[in-house]
Amino acid sequence: MFTWRHILQPIPVTLPFEATVQDVLHQITKNSAELVLILKDGRVVGYVDQHSLLQQIQISSDLQRPIQYRKDLLKVPLEHEIEFYHNTSVYIGVNELDELEGYCTTKNARNRMHELRLTHLNQLSAGAGIGIITTNSSLEITFVNEMAEKILGLSSSFILNRNYNSLIEVEHNLNDVLAGKSIDSVSSYFNFKHMIGNYTALVVDGQVTGLVHIFFLREQWEKAARELEFVRHLNEDLQAIYSSSQEQIMVVNPQGIIIRLTGTFLKDYWRLESPEEIIGQNVFDLERQGLFQPNIVELCLKKGTKITCIQERKNGNRLWSVATPVFYGGQLTKIIIISRDITEVDQLRKKLIKVRQESEGYKQELEKLQSYTIRKKDLVYQSQAMERVVDEVRIVADVDTTILIHGESGVGKEVIALAIHEWSKRHPHRFVGVNCGALPEHLIESELFGYEKGAFTGADSKGKTGYFELANLGSIFLDEISELPLNMQVKLLRVLQEREITRVGGNKTIPLDVRIIAATNRDLWELVQSGKFREDLYYRLNVIPVHIPPLRKRKEDIMPLSLHFLQHFNQIYHRKKVLSHEVLEVLENHQWQGNVRQLQNVIERLVVTSRGDFISHDDVLSVLYANPQGKKEPVITIELMPLKQAIAEVETELLTLGLQKYGTAAKVAEVLDVSPATISRRIKKLLK
Repeated sequence: MFTWRHILQPIPVTLPFEATVQDVLHQITKNSAELVLILKDGRVVGYVDQHSLLQQIQISSDLQRPIQYRKDLLKVPLEHEIEFYHNTSVYIGVNELDELEGYCTTKNARNRMHELRLTHLNQLSAGAGIGIITTNSSLEITFVNEMAEKILGLSSSFILNRNYNSLIEVEHNLNDVLAGKSIDSVSSYFNFKHMIGNYTALVVDGQVTGLVHIFFLREQWEKAARELEFVRHLNEDLQAIYSSSQEQIMVVNPQGIIIRLTGTFLKDYWRLESPEEIIGQNVFDLERQGLFQPNIVELCLKKGTKITCIQERKNGNRLWSVATPVFYGGQLTKIIIISRDITEVDQLRKKLIKVRQESEGYKQELEKLQSYTIRKKDLVYQSQAMERVVDEVRIVADVDTTILIHGESGVGKEVIALAIHEWSKRHPHRFVGVNCGALPEHLIESELFGYEKGAFTGADSKGKTGYFELANLGSIFLDEISELPLNMQVKLLRVLQEREITRVGGNKTIPLDVRIIAATNRDLWELVQSGKFREDLYYRLNVIPVHIPPLRKRKEDIMPLSLHFLQHFNQIYHRKKVLSHEVLEVLENHQWQGNVRQLQNVIERLVVTSRGDFISHDDVLSVLYANPQGKKEPVITIELMPLKQAIAEVETELLTLGLQKYGTAAKVAEVLDVSPATISRRIKKLLK
């Protein structure tokens, strides 16, 4: 494809529209220019070429009169394909900023196009090793390309204008070609060179004006035939390998159309009998039909890099897929997706884990942990930030040192603590989680360390084992450690130092072998400075600090977490809900002040409250902007502020109230008397 950039000439002389005939004559003579562009208010409004200038001089000898300029010109973008328009003599090239870059007359443009095409043809034929010779109707040679000269060993100056019929040896009559007959794959001899080629008539405006001989050396033809046979055998071998590999290979163009499908056809996943039923369909349409999620092609187009993910159907079938973009000349040409059905493998893995856990005596503990959504699942993340956190805790998991986890409420501190336990050598023993902020202050000691029978009024007559004893040989997780009162901080410090406890009301020390993992959403060092947390306990706990970033700083995790929660709640509530890609975009743009816990609650609410199986853009907006108080105070200004800021605040208020009341962007647009596109832009801006 040739663009205007390929043929434009440099910017010519320019003059204001008030210029005189004398001014134009002077500039054309001085610069030997073929034309002058006329500007008005910095824009090109016309031109004066040599012909039109001479006409004006012939009409009148007054050179001081205003110039009359022609207007048959057209402004064209530099990167657009060359296309000629009726009644246009001059083309003005502009860049993306609408700035003048060059010009070209129609005549020069056509000549330049002819030169480019001829050069391109020579390059193509040279690259392919193809010779081309053309003749007129008398079989006199009129054109010889460079490759033909090279093949024949003769220069074009020697061959041109000679009668081709007298130079070449061929079994067929070339006059038959002039009569309109084509002769294919014919052997011929010229200058002792054996060639294979085709003869076709050269037709111009419906009339045969000569012939075209396209040829190459016989040795090249035989070599190409051998290579083609090799490629055919190689293709058959590759097809056999693909079919035996249990993997499906799908090729999709940048528009999402499936153009090829080979290897093992995954019938159970597609629920179709043959791959031909898939070829030609658009993956975006298949996604909208709820056939699978997520759309790995869309993810690959957005990222522009190799993507790996698990795709799932409503019926539970799962594919492990890898999408790889293919580029040519800097442009994306296709996406290749290699997929393997892991439904059975995943089911077997889950069964194996369950059998192993039950055989090792964990059935009771697993039932106890069933109420926790994430504990029974693998860690779900995709961001580099969480990858660094996970790599860090994997390294320290097997070392029995104390770990302090920092992070905002809802980021998943307990999930990381449980992962540390599962990856450690203590994983066969108990993991005990304790929320220090939820324990009544007068019962904290007895809950943590237990008590002997009759230790205090109301105590169990048999006594009670504390959380630390329950976690012996395993791990104890002390969440919200900052909420411990100072007197309990002293006793916890003793446990860390002596590795033993004494029950309330008892005098016998009980040795402990337990790993302590603490967590907080507050700045412990700031509490130390204000005297609300012991400095010695701080240093005992903060041996290995682990910081979990908030969800708004690791947006790459929002999509996999959303799909994870969707699958979980679909199973719990026996639903088949599907998230649209618009919903995922809204979720990714939300700030999530409540972090992962808030995202989990939103997905659960969408699964329970949305009406259809397809969760829409409007469904998620109504949930995210729902006001639990049911009412919001209007914007009131008590002092002057910039008008732009005031308008922005009023827009935000109106948009929020509209979404709360009507639930859909379309209805809000109707009430506010604006277009739905305007509402969508405001929502995206609000979510950032």
